[in-house]
Amino acid sequence: MIDFLAHRRPRLAPTGRPALDALLADLAAADIELEERIVGREEIYRGRYMVLEKDAIVRPDGFESSRDIVRHPGAVVIAPLDANGELFLVVQYRLAGNGAMLELPAGTLDVHDGIVEDPEVAARRELEEETGYRAGRMERLAGYYSAPGFLTEYLSLFLATDLRPATRDRLSPDEDERIRLVRLHWRDAIAAIEAGVIEDSKSIAGILLLARNLEARGL
Repeated sequence: MIDFLAHRRPRLAPTGRPALDALLADLAAADIELEERIVGREEIYRGRYMVLEKDAIVRPDGFESSRDIVRHPGAVVIAPLDANGELFLVVQYRLAGNGAMLELPAGTLDVHDGIVEDPEVAARRELEEETGYRAGRMERLAGYYSAPGFLTEYLSLFLATDLRPATRDRLSPDEDERIRLVRLHWRDAIAAIEAGVIEDSKSIAGILLLARNLEARGL
């Protein structure tokens, strides 16, 4: 069995900013002080790439409890940005959200023979499958958990630039995916978030992180 918790976020390095580094030191201490050690595990359900488990835990103070955890190999989120500042977004029907949603392209990391796919490889694959474009440059901007209260999914955010159509041997979407492509300037994407048009949390986080990055570059 793959322990997807072993693929958690990279250990954060010091930032050189005293206030932030103090927070990092506090989090490192909290890792030890507040740790919940798994002492038992029951598999409830196994799906195509997710596993629902009930974990028995014990805290350093001896308190015992259980946690319902969905184990997930991780995923990627891609912000495809063209030379005009337009983002390539996708529209998909989300059953859990009871309707169609406007999102950044994204996808789950593949797992083969116990080996989890490299995030950049997955980002390039998902970009081509969902938008029909390939990126000349793929830059990792950030990483974040989607719902750490119950889900181990860790998302790696990539900025994709130097976009060009994948006209030859294009990778197609999965059979169960019906996707529409939408282009929107990144500043208009922020307005769409503020107006509630974009409701998907991974896309909201990704677009806002992208905007912060672009503004820091003076764009």
